[in-house]
Amino acid sequence: MKSTRSLHNAVLGLLGGLASWTLMQSGFHAFDALSVTGLSGLNIIWLNKFVFEGALVGLGLGMVLQARVSLWYHYELVHILSKMFVGAFSGALLGLICFSIGELLQVWLVLPALSRISSWTLLGLLLVGTTELFHSRSGFLRPRIISGGIGGAIGGGIFELLLLYQMTGPDHLLGLILVGFSISLFVGITEIRATSFALRVVSGKQEGQIFLLDQNRFTLGYGSQNDFIMKGYSEVCELHANILKKGKEVIIENADEGGEVLVNYRLVDQQSMKKGDVIKIGTALLQYYEI
Repeated sequence: MKSTRSLHNAVLGLLGGLASWTLMQSGFHAFDALSVTGLSGLNIIWLNKFVFEGALVGLGLGMVLQARVSLWYHYELVHILSKMFVGAFSGALLGLICFSIGELLQVWLVLPALSRISSWTLLGLLLVGTTELFHSRSGFLRPRIISGGIGGAIGGGIFELLLLYQMTGPDHLLGLILVGFSISLFVGITEIRATSFALRVVSGKQEGQIFLLDQNRFTLGYGSQNDFIMKGYSEVCELHANILKKGKEVIIENADEGGEVLVNYRLVDQQSMKKGDVIKIGTALLQYYEI
């Protein structure tokens, strides 16, 4: 399961880099077309080629990184698209900021290569930091954000080496793909290290789906704000249960007086779980196990 999650993150990183390249090509073509029509005033200092590139790269990577959890759990299309929209908007804004800082560093006589690597590092930090704002219960906020920065720095370094040896292919395609891969890979490694337990759905519409317990606190219910969205089950409340990780202990608790939580078919308000326990939430059955 951990290897599958790692592969999922790696593939999404590659797709994020490819999306960034596609957006960058389309954006530059549109920008050139507008300039030809007489709107040359667009070419102002804050919208030069490097900064414009940053916005488009941030848009592509942010769109994919924000939706990675929703894609892993196969949430409804509307939910995935809303995550991608938020990621695209925030990513474009962060790309503008990070690559503008890189431009300022060059004005301050910092080496161009070092300035660009700094931009990639900041972008990795802030992109992951933004996605984690929506998962503030994770308990691993700092390690994940740092891993994004490490991925950005390594990806930026690889990008610069490819530029130096002219190995990036047409319009930096390979470089952007490797940057996306690097950021996503390091974030994924951090997430996997935090994962020791999981819940497998053993009945109903979501049978076979696995929820990885990679946070310190989780919510379960049919509401879209939950970490684990239980769809297609009756008697499930909007916010039905919480799962808490305290050291090596994992506790499940009832979060709604109108709903019931059963562990091994015994009604509980709060109980520590052990390997093999069967949890019943409404008509959904889940099994707790270690990975």
